[in-house]
Amino acid sequence: MQILFLMADGFEETEFVTPFDYLQRAGFEVALACVSGDSFVTGAHGLKIAADFALSGADTSKFDAVLLPGGGPGVQRLKASADVERVVCDFNDKNKWIFAICAAPLVLSKAGLLVDRTATCFPGCEVELVCSKFVEDRVVVDGNIVTSRGAGTAEEFAFECIAQLGGRDLSEKIRKQVVAR
Repeated sequence: MQILFLMADGFEETEFVTPFDYLQRAGFEVALACVSGDSFVTGAHGLKIAADFALSGADTSKFDAVLLPGGGPGVQRLKASADVERVVCDFNDKNKWIFAICAAPLVLSKAGLLVDRTATCFPGCEVELVCSKFVEDRVVVDGNIVTSRGAGTAEEFAFECIAQLGGRDLSEKIRKQVVAR
């Protein structure tokens, strides 16, 4: 399985690194698409990473899931991107997995994907979140969409993403490998 990460300057590092690492440990292929079109993306706290390709004009049909890390400035850039909205709507139309953490569920909300769903997001962002039901659970699964609260829930979020893509046994295997709680 192939997972596409949508990256923008200002992403929250923990919400990128933890899922990225754990998904790769689980044997999934991960690719990073830069929203700005630059070769590098810089996190909210200075981590600089190389993107695999620019999202604009890219063929995303081969991917089985898309993941949006949070981080206030990064999410604002994701929300402003027509390419991001196109991708998440396309994935939703095809019932492919969509994973969003922290403020990133606001991107899904803006695209109208949470109207009939239960979701969570970073504390305070719920005032902008248009969903059927907001809950404060650390990780929420509703259909093909998984949402989570923030950097402190990144590990649980990553394990749930693995469980949805590859099963609970695989998620538990990775949990044991990294000696998670």
